[in-house]
Amino acid sequence: MNDLWIAVLLGVIEGVTEFLPVSSTGHLLLADHWLRGADLGGDFWKRFIVFIQIGAILAVVVYFRDRIWHLLRNKPGATPAQPLPAETSPAVGPTDPAASAVPAAHGTHLRDPVRTHPLLLVAIATAPVLIIGFLLHKQIEAHLETPMVVSIALVVGGVLMILIELLRPAPRTQIVEEITLGQALFVGCAQVLSAVFPGTSRSAATIMGGLLAGLSRPAAAEFSFFLAIPSMFAACGFSLLKMLRDHAGFSSQQALLLAVGTGVSFAVAWIVIAAFMRYIRRYSFVPFAIYRILLGLAAFAILTRNG
Repeated sequence: MNDLWIAVLLGVIEGVTEFLPVSSTGHLLLADHWLRGADLGGDFWKRFIVFIQIGAILAVVVYFRDRIWHLLRNKPGATPAQPLPAETSPAVGPTDPAASAVPAAHGTHLRDPVRTHPLLLVAIATAPVLIIGFLLHKQIEAHLETPMVVSIALVVGGVLMILIELLRPAPRTQIVEEITLGQALFVGCAQVLSAVFPGTSRSAATIMGGLLAGLSRPAAAEFSFFLAIPSMFAACGFSLLKMLRDHAGFSSQQALLLAVGTGVSFAVAWIVIAAFMRYIRRYSFVPFAIYRILLGLAAFAILTRNG
């Protein structure tokens, strides 16, 4: 396969999977395993992954630009400008008994002024993964970023997602502005799982953690997207600093591949985010869990057969 088409393919994979609870790292590691013959291996592969993640991050910033601007200038206790509507009873998965009890118009609801500001909550929830990721990144890269570990994580994560959908408490927090300090810290600790076990999915860990903490699906997903911005920027920045330290450069051909992959990742991620936010207001995450289990089992079978 031509290198340019491989860059496009990997950009699509990154854009589609980065913010869905199916693990972008898992998909990209498996894709790398099966595309090993391409000139995207080794050091350039790692640099390529860093850059296409930047495209996905920028898609979040652009898509949520109004919400982010509102949170930046909003003060604790203020009325949300454009809060997400409450989730409806899902067509697949359990019904949220608290959904019907949510007021029809959140715009008239004032957040408790003693609650922590949403931006501080994002910082608090991001801290655990930054600390653990910094301390363990060498061990993770050396021992856990393998296709076999990823396939197992996909299956285990899918099973846990189904269990959480079946057993989670009724949502008591419908919008990000109402998230408490305890809920944010719980979600932040859940995010650590994605850093320690590649294939877990940062999106799945934070969203499922949010559901367990009592967030509605829209609130859990939106908070997960907001957490992605500092977490992914930090991870990308750390990787880029390592490249500068190692005096790693790019050829003109590699620069073209990076530009194409990043652009494709940005465009695809923007479309996926918009569709995903509409989807979760009506449906559960069970289909994503089933997909993870099937993909993980298939990858495990192929890897076992090939030795």
